[in-house]
Amino acid sequence: MDSSPFPDIIDKERDDPNLISESGNKRKDAPTDGGVTSQLAQPKRKPSTRSTVWGHFTRFDDNLKRSHFIDVSWRLRKLIIGFKYITDHKGATISRVLLDCLAEWGIEEILTVTVDNETTNTSPLKKFQEAFSLRNNEAFVLNGECMHMRCCAHIINLIVRDALHGLSENVTAIRNAVQYVRSSTSRCDSFEQKVVSGKMTRGSLPLDIKTRWNSTYFMLSRAIDFRLTFDRMEAEDKMYNDYFNEVENGKKKIGLPTRTDCSAIERLVRFLIIFYNSTSVVSASTSVASYKCYGEIVTIERNLMSLSNSIDSDLKSKADAMLLKFDKYWDGMRNINIFLIVASVFDPRKKMQFAKMCFDKLYGKDTSYLKEMSERITTFLTSLFKEYSNRL
Repeated sequence: MDSSPFPDIIDKERDDPNLISESGNKRKDAPTDGGVTSQLAQPKRKPSTRSTVWGHFTRFDDNLKRSHFIDVSWRLRKLIIGFKYITDHKGATISRVLLDCLAEWGIEEILTVTVDNETTNTSPLKKFQEAFSLRNNEAFVLNGECMHMRCCAHIINLIVRDALHGLSENVTAIRNAVQYVRSSTSRCDSFEQKVVSGKMTRGSLPLDIKTRWNSTYFMLSRAIDFRLTFDRMEAEDKMYNDYFNEVENGKKKIGLPTRTDCSAIERLVRFLIIFYNSTSVVSASTSVASYKCYGEIVTIERNLMSLSNSIDSDLKSKADAMLLKFDKYWDGMRNINIFLIVASVFDPRKKMQFAKMCFDKLYGKDTSYLKEMSERITTFLTSLFKEYSNRL
C-alpha cells in the first residue's frame, strides 16, 4: 500500500499529459498502458489521491487531483485524474467534484486523500467520506479512520514561512545586497574582483524567488559565505552605498547589511537546512517516499529540541518558537496520522524497531506516552492485517 509521496510542488511535465484533455477530463483517446483505468479500479489496489487547490487565478480556482498507485508491473505511477473548475469552496461542492472525478475513472477504493494543512479541508473530506463509503463496502481501509492525510511538505512550508516572516527585514537587507550585485554585468565583475583579491572562495551568488523559501535558503547561505566581500564593497564602492539610499515605495531601501543582520541570518540558515533536507525527501515525486516521512518529522523535532538547549540565547529563543509552531501544526506528535508511522514499519530495514526508537527519543524511556504509542501501533497493525485477511 502506498500512502502517497506527498509532492508539494506540482510538476505537470512529470505527470502524463496524454491522459488529460484541455477541459481537465480524461481523454477518450488516452493511451491505456495495459489499461490505466482498469488498473486504477482494480479491487486490490488502493490509490492515494493528492488534491491541491490552486489559488493563482484571479477569477476562479481549479482543483487538481492526482492519483498515486502501484501498477501491475510494480511501478509507482502518478497520474493527473482531474483538473476541475470549482464554483465555490463549500464542503459540499468540493466533495461533489472529487466524487465525480473518481467516478469518471472508476476508482472505487482509496487509502488516503492528501490535502494542504487547512481547516477548510476538514468539512469537504468528511462529506466526501460519508458519500464515497456508500458506493462500496470496501471503499476505505478501516472505514476511512485515517483517510485524511495532511501534506508533510505543506506543514514544513508553513513553519519555515513563519520563521522567515519574523526576520523579514534581515532577509530583505541581504536580498537587496545580492540584487545590487546581480543587477548588471559590471557589478558582478566588480564583486568577483573583490572575491579574488581577498583570496576568498569563489562561487555563485543566486537571487531568490520570494515565494519559494528553498531559493531564499540558497541565497542566504551563499551570501553569508561572501560576508567579507560585502564589507569590502561597503568600504570601497560608493555606488553600492548610494543604492541603499534610494527610496522604494516611499521608504528608504532596507540595508546595508549589518553585523546584526548577518548574525540573525546565520542562525536562520541553521534552521533552514534542517527543513530543506526534509522537504527534499518528502517531496520526492519520482520515487516512493511515504516510508521516510515519519523519520523526517522526528528528525526535525529532535534538531529543534537540540537547538533549544543552545547556550546562544537568540538561537534558543528561535528554536523554542519554532518548536511551538511545530507542535501547533502537527497537533502534538501523538496525533499524527498513524499511516505515516505504519509506512515506516513496513520498511523491512526498520520494522517496529525504528518506530520504538523514535518514541524513545521523543517521549523518554519507560514513559506512559511511549507505552501508549507502542500499543496504538500494534493495535492498528493488527486491525490492518485482519482487514487485509478478510478481503482476500
